[in-house]
Amino acid sequence: MDLVTRVQTSRERGQILVLFTVMLTALLLITALVIDGGNAFVNRRDAQNAADIAAMAATKRLADYYTQSTAFTASNNAYSIIATRMTQNGCTSASTCTWTAHYVGARAGASFPNLGVVGQSDTTVPGAVSGAKALGVKVDVTRNAATYFLGMIGQSSWTIKTTATAVSGQPAAAPAGQILPIALVSPPTMSEGNIYSLTSGSNGPGNFGWLSWDGSNDAGALATAICTPNNPTFTLPTQFAGDPGKTNADAVRACLQQWVNSQATVLIPIVLASNDPNAPAGCSTGDNGNNFHYCVVGLAAFVITSFSQPAVDQINGRFVQVTPYSTGDSVPGGLTAPPAPGSQYYVIGLAQ
Repeated sequence: MDLVTRVQTSRERGQILVLFTVMLTALLLITALVIDGGNAFVNRRDAQNAADIAAMAATKRLADYYTQSTAFTASNNAYSIIATRMTQNGCTSASTCTWTAHYVGARAGASFPNLGVVGQSDTTVPGAVSGAKALGVKVDVTRNAATYFLGMIGQSSWTIKTTATAVSGQPAAAPAGQILPIALVSPPTMSEGNIYSLTSGSNGPGNFGWLSWDGSNDAGALATAICTPNNPTFTLPTQFAGDPGKTNADAVRACLQQWVNSQATVLIPIVLASNDPNAPAGCSTGDNGNNFHYCVVGLAAFVITSFSQPAVDQINGRFVQVTPYSTGDSVPGGLTAPPAPGSQYYVIGLAQ
C-alpha cells in the first residue's frame, strides 16, 4: 500500500469515527428526551389531577359552609381538605411537590379575583374585598420531576407547575365557567339521566353546532370558550353567530375532554331549529357559512359524557334539567353569589 492510499484510508477511518460519535450523541439525546420527557408528562398529569381534585373538594367544603352552615374548624376547613387530597395524590414531600391555595370571588373578565390565602387555621371564609364572598378555591401545584439521562448535560430536574380553579353557586345566576358554546336543538321532551346528542340537528351549512360569543371563527377562541367559558351577558331570546368548522383542533378536543373527565354539570344553550316559523322577531336560526346564526331561547343543564373524533361533530351529554330561564330573562356573564343557605341545588365545577 503506497503512502497516498494509507493517508486516504486513515482519513476515512477518522471521518467514520467522528460520524459515529455524532450519531451516538444524537441517539442518546433522543433517548433522554423520550424517557425524561415521558417522566415529565406523567408528573404533570399527576400534578394536574391533584390540583383538580383538591380544588373541587375544597370548593365543595366551601359550598357546605354556605348551604349547611357547617362552620370551619382547624381540622375541617378548606385547608385540611386540600392537604388530605394532596397526601392521597402523593404530593407530600416539599423537595418534590408543593402547593398553595387561594379563595376566589366572582369572575372579572377572564380571571377570578384573589380573596386571600386558604389558611390552616381558618374558621371563617375571608374576603380581601369588602362585601365580597368567596365562590371557590384556586389550587397551584409545583412538582420537581427528576431526570435520568438529561442529568448528564446538567439538567437534573424539570419544574412543573399546574393550577386548577373550582367555583360553586346558585344556577339561577347561570355561572360563567359553566355555559358552553354548543347549540342544542331541544327534543320535545328530555328525561333526567338519559344521554342525548347535543349537536344533533344543530348543524347548518358549514357549521357543526358551535356558537361564537363574539362572532369570530378562530379555533383558539372556540377552545378558550370551552375550557374557560366566557359568555357575555345576554337576554333571552338572543341571536349568536355560528362558528363554522374548527371542530378538529387539538385544543378544542382537549377542552371537551376536560369536561368529560371532570363530569361537572354544564349549561348548554337551547336553540331554535333552522327556519323555525315560530321564531321571535329578530331572532332566528339559519343562513350559510360565516353568516349562519343561532337563536338561543333557553338553557339546559348537562354532564358531557363523550364526543366523536377526529371531527367533533357529535357531542353527547347526560341530561340534568332545564334551567328556569324564560323569555326576557337576563343571563349574566358571571357567577355572582355563593350557594344559598339550605339550597339543595347548586353548581360546583372546574372553571380554569
